[in-house]
Amino acid sequence: MKIEIHGDIIPNDDKWVYDWLDMDSTCPRDVNDAITKANGESLEVYVNSGGGDIFAGSEIYTALRAYKGDVTIHIVGLAGSAASVIVCARKSDITPTGMMMVHNVSSTARGDY
Repeated sequence: MKIEIHGDIIPNDDKWVYDWLDMDSTCPRDVNDAITKANGESLEVYVNSGGGDIFAGSEIYTALRAYKGDVTIHIVGLAGSAASVIVCARKSDITPTGMMMVHNVSSTARGDY
């Protein structure tokens, strides 16, 4: 079964906004639904994502890691940031024109106190 991880990696609750705006995105529910449908058959995961929410990426990583069937992950474009975490879940390969980008955690905080 083919699973495509494209666009921003987002939390489940934000998916409706991306769908409404017709923007590529992947949330943990998308991957979990595909895994349930696969029912043990081999998974081919295709990744082209600049990343996004690390917690959603971690949940997708965990789901792919825990899957009992065979999983092969293909980087077909970019696996950046949170998407780079996902591709580490199982055996992966990268197209000759692909790119993987890993970086340190970054964050901001604002307020007046």
